[in-house]
Amino acid sequence: MIEVVSDKPFLKEITMIKLFSHTLNLAVVCIGLAVVTNLHAAEQSVTGIFRGNGKDANLAYAVARPGEPFSGEETIIVVLTEKDTTGEDRPDIMAAFGQFGSALILTFQRSGDLVGCEVAHTAHEKSPFSSIGKLEVKDFKIDGDKVQAKLSTGGEVESFGSQTWEVDLSFSVKAP
Repeated sequence: MIEVVSDKPFLKEITMIKLFSHTLNLAVVCIGLAVVTNLHAAEQSVTGIFRGNGKDANLAYAVARPGEPFSGEETIIVVLTEKDTTGEDRPDIMAAFGQFGSALILTFQRSGDLVGCEVAHTAHEKSPFSSIGKLEVKDFKIDGDKVQAKLSTGGEVESFGSQTWEVDLSFSVKAP
């Protein structure tokens, strides 16, 4: 408890009002941050498994950005990571090299065709690597301001003769 010592009562009241005002401002800032955090969390979700050499990765973050055209069609790059990529202009580049833990970097045409897949798992010695043909895309859709899909390798697959990986997950992310 803060005690204001003064022989003038009005100074005590002014000081207490200032303290209350600062406390109220701090409370408003904290509530605002909580709301923004919840809105960001509601815009993206990743559920399911991403496993490399038997080790699970906890992909918890998703972000999408416009990609370069492929065969004359616009693309969307979706980056699924273990760590938050907020503030990163090119999360796909940094995620590929482990900046955000394990990651899947996916490039889709707006039609839903997967035209790029970079697998970056912390358990892999050779990482990142590209692998398109082993990942099946289901229920891809762009619905208003949201991109969503289900991805699966159909079980564990092998790359480079010594690295295994498995994907069976769904994502939903705000469209770029």
